[in-house]
Amino acid sequence: METVKVYLDEARRGFVVCQQCGKSKQIEFPNGQNPRSGKVKCTCGNSFSVIFESRRHYRKQVNTFGKCFAQADTFDGSLVQVIDISMSGMGFVKMDGRPLKLNEKIRLSFPLGDGTIHCVASVLSVGKGGMIGVKFIDVDEHSKKVLGFFLLP
Repeated sequence: METVKVYLDEARRGFVVCQQCGKSKQIEFPNGQNPRSGKVKCTCGNSFSVIFESRRHYRKQVNTFGKCFAQADTFDGSLVQVIDISMSGMGFVKMDGRPLKLNEKIRLSFPLGDGTIHCVASVLSVGKGGMIGVKFIDVDEHSKKVLGFFLLP
């Protein structure tokens, strides 16, 4: 069964398009309703899965290692494995050192493409398996260029 991604705009609206016949239908999630992924059946008889994506920026999967510098970490920082990245934040797993807390401010440094990213970030989520989600607070100009070039399709 095929899967179709539906990108939601700021008003939380998007279009579900059947890949077989091309018919589309606008869908809306007002008043903070959470979009649920699931199966859809078109009037042409085609069935497919739908995943709703409401991220503001494109997120790209990566696999690189870098350093996290939190207040309680050693001078050398802690090893992290970067899992995904966008223009506004990233997801990583902290390999050593103490656990991070929500809203904690950290510094990160890691290679990306042909450059190195240096930034300050705030912890947005701490998930199971050690997955950490952060939002970039301060990214130097060179790192912004490296990041923008890396995220080009």
